[in-house]
Amino acid sequence: MKIKPLWEYTTEGMIRDLSFSSKDGDVAVASSDKSIYFISKEGNLLWKYKTSGQVSNVFLTPEYLSVSSEDGVLYFFDRSGNLKWRCQTKGKCEDVASTYNGDYSVGGSDDSYAYFIDKNGEILWKYKTGGWVRRVCISSNAETIACGSVDKNIYSFDKEGKRLWRYRTDSWLNSIITTSDGKYIVSGSNNGNIYFLRNDGTLLWKFNTASPVLRLVCSENAEYVAAGTENTAYFLNRDGKILWQHSIGNFDIMGLRMSKDGSVIGIGSGKNEVELISKNRETLWRYKTDSWVTSLDVSIYGRYVAAGLENGKILFFDNEKTIKDFISEMEGKIDVVAIKENLEQKKYGQTFHLINEIEKQMKKKKKNCPTCKKEMEEKWVACPFCGTKIE
Repeated sequence: MKIKPLWEYTTEGMIRDLSFSSKDGDVAVASSDKSIYFISKEGNLLWKYKTSGQVSNVFLTPEYLSVSSEDGVLYFFDRSGNLKWRCQTKGKCEDVASTYNGDYSVGGSDDSYAYFIDKNGEILWKYKTGGWVRRVCISSNAETIACGSVDKNIYSFDKEGKRLWRYRTDSWLNSIITTSDGKYIVSGSNNGNIYFLRNDGTLLWKFNTASPVLRLVCSENAEYVAAGTENTAYFLNRDGKILWQHSIGNFDIMGLRMSKDGSVIGIGSGKNEVELISKNRETLWRYKTDSWVTSLDVSIYGRYVAAGLENGKILFFDNEKTIKDFISEMEGKIDVVAIKENLEQKKYGQTFHLINEIEKQMKKKKKNCPTCKKEMEEKWVACPFCGTKIE
């Protein structure tokens, strides 16, 4: 099966972050060229906004886009590119997240503060930690708000800014996420630990990966948790049991995302490769890139995959189109009923599994010419390349 991007778009700097919304396949892009790009699923640039520093993070909701930049500003746009508000901090802004409806946003800055801002741009409160606030998260209803600081603590707050609890870890934190309902908080540290906490601050489990946790994602309700380190992807269940680990050699995993149900996981790394894996650890497809993969996102149901590269390229894959192209090519040659049924149900992982199994069987039916060694169909009685007769 031939895998290729539906489109490519090139910016003038390294791609630092990508974000799909649950609304469609449009993608927001953070680039080191100090610009924010908003690109349609067809590959058309809808709008672009220039900041005064490298753009560190983008967070796209159905109607709004929140952005953090190293110019020390948190930005908030509507999907048409209209700047609704900007919040100036006293340090580089490392991360930002918003509620589903965009009513509230939380941002982290090198000035050691976590900022909580409403839809109108008013700072409702800010909280000073003991170090840079590198990562932040917020649940869909804003009932769970948390941040991870270089001071090695995870902090949790309510909407009024009251600190609910603080959890001390063993190292500074590279990632922090919460489930959409806010029931769980998951964080990854520089010394390789994954911390899985209930929203009341109770540690439910801790898992050590033996190298820094660079990326961390979870499925809805944290049924599955995936972590990317300097050389390995880990896949665990909600109880902290490791289901599998996937080594990619001595390459940092810089992009890691999964679909809402955890059925497909996208991995991007310094190996110059985008890989889509099923929750059963089957490689569904691979695509070789011409530069490091520095960021990656997978859309909510797993249809779209976007990868950002160190050389400024954005690659956009449409799994549904890839599958439909396969069906079009093979219909009449093989039975594609099961493939169509799974595609209709948006079961992309299972659909690619069926295609891979079919291609394995087709490969087994082929043979090589004993003279020129070229691949032949099993039913051929003579080699069409060199004329050798096959007994």
